[in-house]
Parts: sequence; structure tokens; C-alpha cells
Amino acid sequence: MGGLLDERVVLETIFNNYDTDGKGNLSPIQMQILHGDLRMGGISLPQVMESMKYACIHGSYCEPSELYNLLQEMDRRFFLIQDFRWEFSMIDVNHKDTISQDEAQWFVQTVHGRHFSKKKWDEFVKCRPVPGSPVAFAEIEVMLCNIPNRLDLQSEKMEEEKEREDLMRRERLAEEEVARLKKKRDEERRRQDEEQKRNEELRRKRQLEDEERRKQEEEERRRREEEEESERLRELEKKQREEEERRKKEEEELYKDVEKLAKDAEEKEKKTKEELDKLKNKGGSEEEAKRLRKRLQDERHRKLRYNLKVAIKSRDRYQLDYNITEFKKEKLEDTDMDLVKAEKILKELLVRDDLKRAMTKRELEELEKAINAIKKHGLEVPLAKELGEASKLLTRLKRLERIRHEILELKQATVAEIRSYQNPPAVVHKVMTATFLLLGHQEKETKIWKSVQALVGKTGKESLKRRCIECKPEKIPVAPAKRAKALLEEFDLEEVRDVSAGAATFYVWASAMIEELEDLTAQKEEAKAKAS
Repeated sequence: MGGLLDERVVLETIFNNYDTDGKGNLSPIQMQILHGDLRMGGISLPQVMESMKYACIHGSYCEPSELYNLLQEMDRRFFLIQDFRWEFSMIDVNHKDTISQDEAQWFVQTVHGRHFSKKKWDEFVKCRPVPGSPVAFAEIEVMLCNIPNRLDLQSEKMEEEKEREDLMRRERLAEEEVARLKKKRDEERRRQDEEQKRNEELRRKRQLEDEERRKQEEEERRRREEEEESERLRELEKKQREEEERRKKEEEELYKDVEKLAKDAEEKEKKTKEELDKLKNKGGSEEEAKRLRKRLQDERHRKLRYNLKVAIKSRDRYQLDYNITEFKKEKLEDTDMDLVKAEKILKELLVRDDLKRAMTKRELEELEKAINAIKKHGLEVPLAKELGEASKLLTRLKRLERIRHEILELKQATVAEIRSYQNPPAVVHKVMTATFLLLGHQEKETKIWKSVQALVGKTGKESLKRRCIECKPEKIPVAPAKRAKALLEEFDLEEVRDVSAGAATFYVWASAMIEELEDLTAQKEEAKAKAS
């Protein structure tokens, strides 16, 4: 009994010593000081406050009767902290006084075991100034020392269960709402799809009509332009003939005896040179030598002038080029305007040769460049005949290019439409047979429509569109082309277009390739006839 009395007296004495303001209770700071005097270093203020929440009724201050229990709780935390700090240092392998957030969670979970509260941990993480940053011991020491409360855990589980039930209820309601909205959307979508399908069919019909009208207008415009260009070229050819007659008469008058005069000038130059060489050998006077050198130069200049006239009369490209160069080298004055005339004729011949070369190669870009060069240099009249032929060829090449472009722009759905026929109309079958004949297939390969379907359905390098674009008329054999022409002549374009827009595109392509091949063949035969 006496021992218990002495203990109470000691506690009362200690309490009164630290209750300096005489309030009859001790604050957390006063308790921290008291405990620090009992245990070296004491515990942190947060630990003191957590101890008071556990041992004291009011939680924010300690009454005399609560001092013993509070000191026991603070001692418990003091000794636990020593162990936890050592274990923390073992986890802190880099000795930075911090561990990762995942390591800290593992540490707390290991200490609390099955009573670990994930909710409290998430609240702790959420309240950190920098979530995810390394964790110091001071941040988790209170959580480590707190004794997990079974009632709190049960309450937490009940809350989680309630939240889960609420979530399931909300999800069920949401699913019902989603199903209702989905049903409503599906109905609306079906209605919109049907409306869109009707509008799309109407739009496609109008588009086809507009496209057809545009093509007809474009074709009519090109036809008028071609007629106007043909008329202009006929006028140019007429002027060319008149100009050619006038030029011939003029040159007959101007350059009547130029060959003889050029030869005489060359003889005189030669004779004067021989006299000068004899004078040098005899050692004649300097004055006589000077006179002969002057006469030699005059004779040479006269020869060059007559040679240039001869070249103008001959209209030979290489002769003109050589004599123009020699004329300029001597820096002669162009008193008769022969140099200007010779250069103009040479330019005309060069441009004409470029045009013929471009026509032989039959390349659209190069041919356009050659025709533009004629117009740029004002040579439309003297080269009217060649320009007319080139313009006709240009029109055909442009048409081929337009057709290739139409093939390139051909939509896959249009090609699929041709392939989709199970029993195709005769016009479609024959047009596709003609197409594949030009692409190098035998007619027997296209007798069965399924074989044609297989050829139409190929992709990549073997695709129908690509093969049509890369096909060259000059590579097509004549015999298959004749057979293809016979097949196509059974129908006109309008008949084909009324049945299938896709087949109509290949009808136009095949017709253009056959026409181009026939033109090439005719040119070869004409060239062969001229050569023989």
C-alpha cells in the first residue's frame, strides 16, 4: 500500500514540476519535454500527440490521472522507434536517409501484417507534398508505431463493402442506361443509314450525270479548240507556202552565182598567199609584203562572206554552223545582213530537228517543249507543216494521258463492280476480253468469265489498273490489236456506258491504244516506203 502511495506521490510531484502554468494538465510540448528528460532524445512531437490520442480522454492534453498510462505509451513508441530506425537503415542501402515509396509501403505492411490499412496508406500518399518522391523515416514513424485498431479495420471494410455495393448499383444503372441509349442510337442510326443510303444513291446518280455532262462539255471544248488550232495551222501552212515561194525567188536573185563567186574568192586568196610566200623567200621589201598581207586578208574576208551566202542558199545545218563560226571569228561586219539570216535559218533547222526527234520519241513532255520552242522563236510560219503534224500527235498523246489518268483515278468499287458479275452482259465480257488481249493474254484465257474475274482481281504489280497505265502502244502486237478492235466495233461508247461505267473506261482505253498503234504502224510503213 505504501509503495503504491509513493508512486502516486512521485507522479503527482513530476506532474506539478512540469505544469508550470498551473492549468492542471500538460500540453503535448510539456509532455515531450518531460519524456525527453526521462529518455535521452525522447520522441517527436507527432509521436507525443498520437500517444495522447491513445492514452488520454481529451486527446489534446494530459490530466494527472492519465500521466502513467501516457508515459507507458510514449515509452512503447520510444523503444519501437529504435528498432524501426535500424530496420529503415537496412532498407536504405544507398545511405541517403530515404527509401522509395514502394519500399516504405512494404515496410509498413510488414509491420502491421494482416491489419495493414490500404486506405490509410493511400491517404498518406495523397497528402504528401511530392507524391512518388523518396520517403524519410520521419514521414512514416508515427504510422509504424500506431497500433492497428480492429474496429477501425472492420469499419473500413464495411465502408469498402458499401462503396462496392454502391458502385455495383451505379454500374448496373449505368449499364441499363447505356443499353437504353444504345437501343435508341441503333434505331436512330438505322434511320440515318437508310436516309443516308437514299441520299447517297441520289447523290451518286446526280454525280454521274454531272460527271457525264462535264466530260461531254470538256470533250466539246477540246474539239472546238482542236478545230480552231487546225484552222490556224492551215493558215500557217498557206503562209508557209507563200513565204517559201518568196524566199526561193529572193534567194535565186540574191545568191544566183554565189558558188562561183566563192570559188573565185578562194582562188584569189590562194594566189595572193602564194605571192606572199614567194616574196618572203626572195626577201622583198617590207612595204610590198604589207600590201600583200592586206590584200590576203581582204580576199579571205570576201571568201568568208561568199561561203556564208552559199551556206544560206544550201540551208545545210552543218555548213551554216561552220561558216557562222568562221564569220564571227574574223569579227566581220554584217553589211549584207547575211549573218542574221544564217543564224535564223540555223535556229529554224535546229528547232525542226528537235521537233522531229520529239515526235519520234512520242513523249508528251518533250513534244510540248519542242512545240513551245517553235512558238517562242517565232518559227510557226516556216515550220507550219511540221507544227501541224506535231499538234495532231500532241492531241493524241494528251488523250492517251487523260485516259491513263482516268484509269488511275478509277475507284476500286468500280473495278469490283466488274468483278462482281456472275453472268456478265455480253458487252462487258467482250470489252474486258479486248482489254486483256492488248495486255498480252490469249483470247482463250478470257472465254470463261471466272478467268476474267481472277485477272481483274489481281493486285500489286499484276493489278489491272497498273498494267493499263504501264502499257505502251508500240509494244502491242498487231494481230491481237486487230482482234480487239473487231470486238470493240460491235458496240459504241454510249452502249457500254449505259451498262457499266467501269467497262466504259476500259473501252475508251482500249480504243485509244489501238488507234495509237495503228498510227505508229502507218508511220513505220511510210518510212519504209520512203527508204526503198
